[in-house]
This record gives sequence, C-alpha cells and structure tokens, in this order.
Amino acid sequence: MPSFRSDLDGIPVYRPGKPIDEVSRELGIAEIVKLASNEWPLEPFPEVQQAVADAMVDMNRYPENSVYHLVNGLAEYLDVPTDHIWMGAGSTELILAMALAMGGPGTSFVFSDPSFVMYPIAAAISGAEGIAVPSTPDLGHDLQAMLTSVRPDSSVVFVCNPNNPTGTYLPIADVERFIAAVPDATLVVVDEAYFEFATASDYGTAVPEALARDNVVVTRTFSKVFGLAGLRVGYAIGKPDTLGRLRRAQVPFSVNSAAQAGALAALSCGDRLEARVVDNEAARTQLEAGLAARRVEYVPSQTNFVLFRPAQDPAVLSDSLLRHGVIVRPMGPFVRATVGTGAENDKLLEALDAV
Repeated sequence: MPSFRSDLDGIPVYRPGKPIDEVSRELGIAEIVKLASNEWPLEPFPEVQQAVADAMVDMNRYPENSVYHLVNGLAEYLDVPTDHIWMGAGSTELILAMALAMGGPGTSFVFSDPSFVMYPIAAAISGAEGIAVPSTPDLGHDLQAMLTSVRPDSSVVFVCNPNNPTGTYLPIADVERFIAAVPDATLVVVDEAYFEFATASDYGTAVPEALARDNVVVTRTFSKVFGLAGLRVGYAIGKPDTLGRLRRAQVPFSVNSAAQAGALAALSCGDRLEARVVDNEAARTQLEAGLAARRVEYVPSQTNFVLFRPAQDPAVLSDSLLRHGVIVRPMGPFVRATVGTGAENDKLLEALDAV
C-alpha cells in the first residue's frame, strides 16, 4: 500500500443526501421526492438550459480560466468591481481553497456548531485545528463566544448567515460589529449561500464589509435559488489582493464552460428569481405550519430548508420516510428537510403522518 497521511483517517467525510436514482433502485419506488440537499425543486429556466446546450459544442476546449464573461455579468448584477470577484466550482470549492491557503500546522479555524459541515472538513484537510463553538440555545451563532475563541493562531473564522443546517440568521448589525472586533490578521469568511432566501427585515449582506476590508470575504453560490446545483458554480467577493492570494490554492479551469454559460444566462432572469424567493417563503411557511400542526418542534428558518426535532430517532424516521418515497437528511438529534414545491411538502407531511 502507498504511504498515506498519518491523519487521513481522522478527516471527516462529506456525506451528501441520497440521490433519487439510488433510492429508486434500492427500494423499487417510482415516485420519489428529494428533500435532503437544499436544491431548488424546479428545473432551470429555458434560456439557461439553452445556454448550457450551446456551450456543449466547445467541450473539446478548456474553459476560459478567467471566467471573463460571467465575472463581468456578475459584477454588473451585483454592482461591484470585476477584480473583487473570484469564481469557483461552487462555494464549497472556494471554502476549501481558502482553507488550503490559510491553514496548515499551527493554525486554527473558528466556526459555529452546528454549521456547514465543510468547515471542519476543510480545517482537517488543510492541517488546521478546528475550533467548534457551541451555538446559542436557539441554534444561532454565539458571536461573543466565537470572538473569545479566536486565538493568535486563528487564521480563519467562518460565519454562515443564514446558517446551514439550522436555518437561523444573524442581523447584519451584529455581523458588522463582529467583523470589526476580529483581529485584522484573521480572515472572516461570511458564507451567504442562502442569502437570496432570507426575508427578515434586519438581515443584510456583508458584501460592503468585503469591499472595504482586507480580511473579509463573502461567498455565495448559484446552486440554490438559481437552480444550478448540478453545474457547480459559486463565487466570492473580497479585496483584489486578498482574493489573489487565496486563488493560488485553487486548481485551474475549475469552472467548466457549461457552468459559465448557464450561470451567465441565469443572471438575466431577475424578475423570475424574485418570484422564486416569494414562492420559497410561501412553501416554507406551509411546511412550518404543517410541522406545527403536528406538534413537531422546528427551528424557524430564513432559508429553503427547515430543521426539526422528531419524537423518534432521526435516523429511524429518515429511513421510514425513505420507504414512503421522501428523502430527508438526519443530522444528530434533528432532521433537515428542504422546502419543496407545495405538492412535495404535502407528500412529506403525509409521510410523517403515515410513520
């Protein structure tokens, strides 16, 4: 056998939600609803599909490494300078690249617990120590405890807002105060993968902080409201010098040609994207009301998923729901369910009644 890293077995493995085809093969169920991976439940807009199909003609060529057209389209869409944008194969790839650029033996990363599972994985892969700070009783970030946990060797702090998997959020004023208190030598990564879904009046983006401060980066993705999870495209916003250093740890050509074309086309669908946010809020309210009517404890969400605490073992419940054609995600003492269409939410609630 080859000689592997001595700590390889200690690196956590990311375990995605089961795909529909796999469940169909294993259980012989034809109609399956996947509510495990926080995907948008409907297919991409027609012009996005066409742009991806057109891009396939040139699949014999490497994609444009600078992601020129998408970066320029995104800069106009966000009203930020082009040199303040960094593209990647989903925000997950950017998180890993940042970890590789900022980590190593003798460093530490600070993050809330529970939060996005990639933070401790990225820390372990990079050789940094992961410092998991317990959440508040309502499953939000305990910013004061996180600030206290920042050590001289802490090179990165992750703030997921809104938070995955809890669905909770931080008011933008709290985030701004936190950023101001973090040492300049520590990179603050504000993960806004679910930014578009948040409708709370005191929620806001940290992009202005990322444009103004060398030690702040905001990450976002096209995998959620844009409905392009299968293409793997995300981006970060920050100061050019900071992004230039971070991207040294990124592999070349990571954003493929189809992803670039599809994401650029999606940016032109503004009105329909806003309609998706409205639809998600209505469906989220429907799901939360259904859980409340069944006296199931849940965490009020600002995302496209809802975390709830079942009366029985979450793994057992998830397996039972699977056999009724509903894929959800057990997470410790909780179950996380993506907000689906109205019909998909009804199927989940009916399955809960059945089991």
